[in-house]
Amino acid sequence: MRQAQAALVGVDTPFLVAHTVLEHAEHTQALACCERLLNENKLLALCPTVIDEFLHVVTDPRRFERPLKMAKAIHLAQVWLQSQETVTIIPTEDSNRLHLDWMLRHRLGRKRINDTRIAAIYYEHGVRALLTSNARDFSVLNAFEIINLSNEPRKS
Repeated sequence: MRQAQAALVGVDTPFLVAHTVLEHAEHTQALACCERLLNENKLLALCPTVIDEFLHVVTDPRRFERPLKMAKAIHLAQVWLQSQETVTIIPTEDSNRLHLDWMLRHRLGRKRINDTRIAAIYYEHGVRALLTSNARDFSVLNAFEIINLSNEPRKS
Protein backbone atom coordinates (compact mmCIF):
# COMPACT_ATOMS: atom_id res chain seq x y z
CA MET A 1 0.00 0.00 0.00
CA ARG A 2 1.37 3.41 -0.94
CA GLN A 3 -0.13 5.49 1.91
CA ALA A 4 -1.95 5.05 5.21
CA GLN A 5 -5.40 3.46 5.05
CA ALA A 6 -6.97 6.69 6.32
CA ALA A 7 -6.09 8.26 2.96
CA LEU A 8 -8.21 5.75 1.03
CA VAL A 9 -11.58 6.72 -0.41
CA GLY A 10 -13.76 3.91 -1.74
CA VAL A 11 -15.16 4.57 -5.19
CA ASP A 12 -18.75 3.57 -5.96
CA THR A 13 -20.05 2.85 -9.45
CA PRO A 14 -22.23 5.98 -9.88
CA PHE A 15 -19.18 8.19 -9.34
CA LEU A 16 -17.03 6.19 -11.76
CA VAL A 17 -19.76 6.33 -14.41
CA ALA A 18 -20.28 10.08 -13.92
CA HIS A 19 -16.53 10.69 -14.15
CA THR A 20 -16.23 8.68 -17.37
CA VAL A 21 -19.36 9.42 -19.42
CA LEU A 22 -19.30 12.89 -20.99
CA GLU A 23 -23.09 13.04 -21.38
CA HIS A 24 -23.69 12.19 -17.71
CA ALA A 25 -25.43 15.04 -15.84
CA GLU A 26 -22.81 14.95 -13.04
CA HIS A 27 -19.72 14.60 -15.25
CA THR A 28 -18.27 18.04 -14.43
CA GLN A 29 -18.89 17.61 -10.69
CA ALA A 30 -17.26 14.17 -10.75
CA LEU A 31 -14.12 15.55 -12.40
CA ALA A 32 -13.91 18.41 -9.87
CA CYS A 33 -14.51 16.12 -6.89
CA CYS A 34 -11.84 13.67 -8.05
CA GLU A 35 -9.35 16.48 -8.59
CA ARG A 36 -10.06 17.85 -5.10
CA LEU A 37 -9.52 14.47 -3.46
CA LEU A 38 -6.29 13.86 -5.33
CA ASN A 39 -5.07 17.34 -4.34
CA GLU A 40 -5.74 16.28 -0.72
CA ASN A 41 -3.41 13.30 -1.32
CA LYS A 42 -6.21 10.75 -1.15
CA LEU A 43 -5.98 7.43 -2.95
CA LEU A 44 -9.05 5.99 -4.63
CA ALA A 45 -9.93 2.40 -3.72
CA LEU A 46 -11.61 0.22 -6.34
CA CYS A 47 -13.02 -3.26 -5.92
CA PRO A 48 -13.96 -5.80 -8.61
CA THR A 49 -17.71 -5.37 -8.06
CA VAL A 50 -17.47 -1.67 -8.94
CA ILE A 51 -15.53 -2.49 -12.10
CA ASP A 52 -18.14 -5.10 -13.10
CA GLU A 53 -21.01 -2.67 -12.55
CA PHE A 54 -19.10 0.07 -14.40
CA LEU A 55 -18.69 -2.17 -17.46
CA HIS A 56 -22.37 -3.09 -17.35
CA VAL A 57 -23.63 0.49 -17.06
CA VAL A 58 -21.38 2.40 -19.49
CA THR A 59 -22.07 -0.07 -22.32
CA ASP A 60 -25.86 -0.02 -21.88
CA PRO A 61 -27.65 1.68 -24.80
CA ARG A 62 -30.78 2.14 -22.67
CA ARG A 63 -28.89 4.41 -20.28
CA PHE A 64 -26.84 6.52 -22.68
CA GLU A 65 -27.27 7.96 -26.12
CA ARG A 66 -23.68 7.03 -26.91
CA PRO A 67 -22.77 3.99 -24.79
CA LEU A 68 -19.19 2.82 -24.86
CA LYS A 69 -18.18 -0.26 -26.79
CA MET A 70 -17.11 -3.06 -24.44
CA ALA A 71 -13.47 -2.93 -25.57
CA LYS A 72 -13.31 0.82 -24.80
CA ALA A 73 -15.01 0.29 -21.42
CA ILE A 74 -12.53 -2.45 -20.53
CA HIS A 75 -9.63 -0.24 -21.56
CA LEU A 76 -10.91 2.57 -19.30
CA ALA A 77 -11.37 0.12 -16.41
CA GLN A 78 -7.76 -1.02 -16.91
CA VAL A 79 -6.60 2.61 -16.86
CA TRP A 80 -8.41 3.17 -13.56
CA LEU A 81 -6.98 0.00 -12.04
CA GLN A 82 -3.41 0.75 -13.17
CA SER A 83 -3.43 4.40 -12.11
CA GLN A 84 -1.01 5.58 -9.43
CA GLU A 85 -3.97 7.24 -7.73
CA THR A 86 -5.90 4.00 -7.23
CA VAL A 87 -5.56 0.91 -5.06
CA THR A 88 -7.34 -2.32 -5.92
CA ILE A 89 -9.18 -3.78 -2.93
CA ILE A 90 -10.22 -7.42 -3.26
CA PRO A 91 -12.80 -9.46 -1.38
CA THR A 92 -11.68 -11.55 1.59
CA GLU A 93 -13.30 -14.23 3.70
CA ASP A 94 -14.02 -11.55 6.31
CA SER A 95 -15.63 -9.23 3.77
CA ASN A 96 -17.76 -12.11 2.46
CA ARG A 97 -18.97 -12.85 6.01
CA LEU A 98 -19.63 -9.16 6.71
CA HIS A 99 -21.52 -8.80 3.43
CA LEU A 100 -23.95 -11.57 4.34
CA ASP A 101 -24.18 -10.41 7.96
CA TRP A 102 -25.14 -6.89 6.85
CA MET A 103 -27.69 -8.31 4.39
CA LEU A 104 -29.37 -10.23 7.23
CA ARG A 105 -28.97 -7.62 9.97
CA HIS A 106 -30.40 -4.80 7.87
CA ARG A 107 -32.94 -6.99 6.06
CA LEU A 108 -31.65 -6.02 2.65
CA GLY A 109 -33.11 -7.49 -0.52
CA ARG A 110 -31.76 -8.56 -3.86
CA LYS A 111 -31.39 -5.02 -5.19
CA ARG A 112 -28.89 -4.26 -2.43
CA ILE A 113 -26.57 -7.26 -2.93
CA ASN A 114 -23.83 -5.49 -4.90
CA ASP A 115 -23.85 -2.28 -2.86
CA THR A 116 -23.56 -4.25 0.35
CA ARG A 117 -20.74 -6.36 -1.09
CA ILE A 118 -18.88 -3.21 -2.16
CA ALA A 119 -19.33 -1.69 1.30
CA ALA A 120 -18.16 -4.86 3.06
CA ILE A 121 -15.04 -5.16 0.90
CA TYR A 122 -14.06 -1.56 1.56
CA TYR A 123 -14.93 -1.73 5.26
CA GLU A 124 -12.84 -4.85 5.87
CA HIS A 125 -9.85 -3.09 4.29
CA GLY A 126 -10.20 -0.08 6.60
CA VAL A 127 -11.83 2.25 4.09
CA ARG A 128 -14.22 4.55 5.95
CA ALA A 129 -15.00 7.15 3.26
CA LEU A 130 -17.08 6.43 0.16
CA LEU A 131 -17.27 8.52 -3.00
CA THR A 132 -20.76 8.07 -4.39
CA SER A 133 -23.66 10.04 -5.74
CA ASN A 134 -26.06 7.54 -4.21
CA ALA A 135 -25.66 7.87 -0.43
CA ARG A 136 -28.97 6.13 0.30
CA ASP A 137 -27.47 2.79 -0.80
CA PHE A 138 -25.05 2.94 2.11
CA SER A 139 -26.90 4.95 4.77
CA VAL A 140 -28.47 1.93 6.48
CA LEU A 141 -24.99 0.58 7.28
CA ASN A 142 -23.97 3.66 9.27
CA ALA A 143 -20.33 2.81 8.59
CA PHE A 144 -18.98 5.41 6.17
CA GLU A 145 -18.39 9.08 5.62
CA ILE A 146 -20.09 9.79 2.31
CA ILE A 147 -18.30 12.10 -0.08
CA ASN A 148 -20.76 13.22 -2.71
CA LEU A 149 -20.21 15.15 -5.89
CA SER A 150 -21.37 18.43 -4.37
CA ASN A 151 -18.34 18.31 -2.05
CA GLU A 152 -20.32 17.81 1.17
CA PRO A 153 -19.01 14.91 3.28
CA ARG A 154 -21.54 13.35 5.63
CA LYS A 155 -21.80 10.27 7.83
CA SER A 156 -23.93 7.37 6.62
